[in-house]
Amino acid sequence: MIMKVNRHLTTHLVSQIVGKNFESETLRIGDLNGDGAPDLLFIQSVFATREITCLTAVTIHGRVLWQKGTPSRKNGRIYSDLPAQICDWDGDGRNEVLYVRQATYAELHPTDDYVRERAMRYEGHVAMIILDARTGKQKGELTLPAPADDCFLFADLTGQGRRRDFIVKDRYWNLWGVSHQGKTLWHWKGSTGHFPAIGDVDGDGRDEVFVGFALIDHDGKVLFQKNARNVHQDAAYMVRLKNGAWRLFFGNGGFHCLSVDGRERWHHPLAEAQHVVVGRFRFDSELQIAVINRGQMRGRARAPGALHLFDLNGREIWRREQGPGSWAACVIPIDWFGAGAPQCLLVYGRGAGKPVSIFDGGGNLVDALPPKGCRADFVHALSADVWGDSREEAILFGSRGAWIHANARPLALPTLYNETLYPGM
Repeated sequence: MIMKVNRHLTTHLVSQIVGKNFESETLRIGDLNGDGAPDLLFIQSVFATREITCLTAVTIHGRVLWQKGTPSRKNGRIYSDLPAQICDWDGDGRNEVLYVRQATYAELHPTDDYVRERAMRYEGHVAMIILDARTGKQKGELTLPAPADDCFLFADLTGQGRRRDFIVKDRYWNLWGVSHQGKTLWHWKGSTGHFPAIGDVDGDGRDEVFVGFALIDHDGKVLFQKNARNVHQDAAYMVRLKNGAWRLFFGNGGFHCLSVDGRERWHHPLAEAQHVVVGRFRFDSELQIAVINRGQMRGRARAPGALHLFDLNGREIWRREQGPGSWAACVIPIDWFGAGAPQCLLVYGRGAGKPVSIFDGGGNLVDALPPKGCRADFVHALSADVWGDSREEAILFGSRGAWIHANARPLALPTLYNETLYPGM
């Protein structure tokens, strides 16, 4: 199929932050200085580990607010997700920065090569460090189990009515539920995959955790668990439908849709379903599911990656091949047009020299974002409304810089075209 390309690509470069020694392939977004506007947190680590070496808080225009640790260009390349988040942890109306400080890997696991994923013996202890987001000064810390130094996610495990607890994992083998006070509530051992998903699927006011091939109740009880078959989960997503039913989606080689009882409703045997996101990308059905199939990188069966869009029944609506070199492609939803329009799909990591691309729900390319001064295949992306126009911006970032692109088209809000001194019209 020949793709329609908008020849009048209309974007605005809001900001670029380049040539700094704190830039990184891991970024978090949130109000750090307390002025109500979003800021950026760059996170550096020793490559092929999750050992965080430097946190740098900046405004969206690059003004440094504070820095903890020593920045280094060599620590901008990131091997995996890093355990750091921004949230109002203590409920005082101001954000904190939380990150995991590793223990010492005193004796590496025999399976580790140049990647440091787990240890046979640890020294010291792992701690969740809590920083004041305005200053970077430490406010507290919580002790964690020694291997628990991979990513974490806030959840309501204790029925507080707010996600004041968290779940934290090691690289691929263990997951812990931890209370707001730092008490380990439960431990689950299994194939965790890259990142869990959470949601209150039973309506009891406490979150369940979809991790690897298992659904875990708030108290650690396993509600169902599938055979991992010596592979890990690449992507997880939970969504509640209009009728109240939940669907669990995951990528593991193929792409799968489950009910909360673990029953598989449908699947597609894709080569490697790496990213899964659910959203309203078009108006002809309730929700749609976007999936990146990474294709095959090596061997005779080598094939490029592709972006697929499915409906809730598993019917493929369309697919867009991403071409050679797109094995590392990723997809995120972005509210690019605002004003109630369907979301779009932003695809990055498409290969050397290929721009970050935004597709609409019809599979049309509506914008391409060349990150000036940086190879597009080394750029990651997030979407958030940091410009304040009620649409989301595309935030591209990597070890060589960060760029914020906005949609420059006029935002079609009818009320703004009919201003009057007499309200109520």
